[in-house]
Amino acid sequence: MSNSMSALRRLIRANLLFIAHQREINAALMNTFLGVATYCNDPDIKDPLSIKELAKRLDLAPSTVSRHLRYLGHWQRKGVPGMGLVETMRSPHDDRAKHVRLTPEGEALLC
Repeated sequence: MSNSMSALRRLIRANLLFIAHQREINAALMNTFLGVATYCNDPDIKDPLSIKELAKRLDLAPSTVSRHLRYLGHWQRKGVPGMGLVETMRSPHDDRAKHVRLTPEGEALLC
């Protein structure tokens, strides 16, 4: 199987997980997940990716990306469980900034 077909099958598997979690998903949410997967694993990016930088690369508002990351993370709001695919952590250099990466579950989804 070609690499592009294998990548498409992984995207379908990820999309099915999203559909199982929420009957209708929007493309921007899926794009946020794929953005984390793509940019956090890019060997050309030396530092962890900030939410602000991710939003810029995805051409989305930082507030939109933050909302998506809550849904994709371990907890949404008010104790509602999220998908557990991404996690955020405070920047060691700037207390106001957060960085984002895939969790092991998020990485496994793409394998």
